[in-house]
Amino acid sequence: MTGDDTSTRSWNAIADDWIAHADANDYRQHYLMPRMIAMLGDVTGKSVLDIGCGEGGYARELHRRGARVTGVDGSTRLIEVARQRATAEGIDAPFVVANANALGSIASATFDVVVAAMSLMDVEDYDGAVGEVHRVLQAGGELFMSITHPCFSAPVSAWVRDSTGALETFTVDRYFDRVAWESMITPAFRAPVVRRHRPLEDFMKSPIACGFVLREFCEPSVTDDELKQSRRFLKLARIPYFLFMRWQKP
Repeated sequence: MTGDDTSTRSWNAIADDWIAHADANDYRQHYLMPRMIAMLGDVTGKSVLDIGCGEGGYARELHRRGARVTGVDGSTRLIEVARQRATAEGIDAPFVVANANALGSIASATFDVVVAAMSLMDVEDYDGAVGEVHRVLQAGGELFMSITHPCFSAPVSAWVRDSTGALETFTVDRYFDRVAWESMITPAFRAPVVRRHRPLEDFMKSPIACGFVLREFCEPSVTDDELKQSRRFLKLARIPYFLFMRWQKP
């Protein structure tokens, strides 16, 4: 296991750009985070590990809801900001610089819940990360994860528009390619990040091999209330951009 890899280095390099993006992003604020919080349910008194915690937005919200949260991220800059923001809100929660596949500073069977919100699709060593999640969870503990939907985020995938610019179809190719490539999240970013693609089979194999039991599998569409938050969400009524899963350690 290693605490440093290409994904960690690329995200650390664009940390400040990512923070500005995350703070204002409609998908994160009005779609992804509310759905994950709802899926988690009552976390009062639970010990929660937030893997890929970024600037700590999920961790702070879970703390407000009564959880005992520890945040982990491979980016030193993101952890620095997570600590600053927690302190500013009077939140006493540890934030640790560690890669998802190298949680050696965390004892085994420590947490009731692990949250991996939009992070595990980016890790270089997915199998190692899932193994570490299994190790740090108590018996009966659960992993809640959200990822970009691998069926619609292949290396060659895009909307096709008609002559008026309206969305016509969504095309996908090279689905079985297990690849990494550099991509600009938005034109405002000063550098690219490493993106990765694995077929859905790969995301399922590792938890099953570790002994996890799948308890919930959700390909969310969009609600009328969510559409009021952003018209960009109309695309989500046609294909699922995201995938949510809940796995339990027996």
